[in-house]
Amino acid sequence: MAIQNVREIRQLIATSCAKNIFFWGGVNLFTNVIEELLKHACPTIKYRINKEILNRQETFEIYQPKILEDKRVQYTLSWQNTDGYFGEVFHGGWIPREERKYSTTGAESALRFLSEMGFPKENQNVCKGLSVLLDSNWNRGASCWNMYYPEIGLFGDDLIRAVVFSYFKIEEHEFIQKEIQKAFDCMERVNQINSVNEIIQEYKGKNAYKPGVILPWSYHLKLLAFTESWRVNNNLERLAQFMDHLIELSPFPDIYIKYRSQLIAPASIFPKDLKKSLKDFNDKDWFSWFHTFELFSRMGIVKKVPILKRQLDELKEILSQGDGFFRIKPKDYCFNKWSVYTGLALEEYWKKERWMYDLTFRSLIILKHSGEIL
Repeated sequence: MAIQNVREIRQLIATSCAKNIFFWGGVNLFTNVIEELLKHACPTIKYRINKEILNRQETFEIYQPKILEDKRVQYTLSWQNTDGYFGEVFHGGWIPREERKYSTTGAESALRFLSEMGFPKENQNVCKGLSVLLDSNWNRGASCWNMYYPEIGLFGDDLIRAVVFSYFKIEEHEFIQKEIQKAFDCMERVNQINSVNEIIQEYKGKNAYKPGVILPWSYHLKLLAFTESWRVNNNLERLAQFMDHLIELSPFPDIYIKYRSQLIAPASIFPKDLKKSLKDFNDKDWFSWFHTFELFSRMGIVKKVPILKRQLDELKEILSQGDGFFRIKPKDYCFNKWSVYTGLALEEYWKKERWMYDLTFRSLIILKHSGEIL
């Protein structure tokens, strides 16, 4: 059942343990923050706090009627075709609708958004949408992303498909296991790079990859963040070492993939400067940091990489100064505009405190996966 009263909320919170960040001046900020979010945040945040932060065995169906009132959810579900496929293409789609020439509806964006809104793999719409991605004609709307030329920076469409399944904690399919291994191998090859200048060349006045070792995509991070099977032996320590080296190579310039005579923008890891202090962030830094740092935390490497540990401490200080809430409001449309690369806002509208609820929830997720909330 959904939480109904303050006493029940406090009983649940008492079973969780938040470390020093949530105790300030003798006040348990964790209790205050959770109470506020469970009372006033959107249904998805309420559901995900219960399930992911408080480890409560909540069912999606309790919250589903209210979540379905979100116009973005209604719009996304309207993309689903009779065969279960979401939209016109695989790699694409903007939520809410984006009026631009290249705007279309796409399965990747739809399923990413629904997973973030709390939809489980058992949901009928999701189940049909994933099942059709196992058919032979799953990759609709052919593009350069279909090609697999890892030596120049094109890692193929199966990587992206594997990520979509991983959002719903599905990784047993053979093609997903292959992509997980490829992702880990790509991270390992970063150790061969001593300087970014070694792997780039100038082409048509822009930086392009030389054939050979390529920097990982954001999709490689996503796949490792949302899967578990690779976490054996000393792989976690190895990944932390690879990531530490990658961070030391930053900041990264804009680098394009050179395919024949064409320059293609890759799905790069952002922010470009992975070493930057949160104290020096501007509005455009926050989205890419929240997006990527959550992936780092889900991988379980934050406290194993010194720079990431420092940024975690800076986040904790920001929360302490805000009485447990994240109170820095970034002016960046990327939070609210969902696509294959953008979107983090679970609140439908960022009016009044709604933006703060979203960013506080994202902070809680980071703290949870970094071991700050047990």
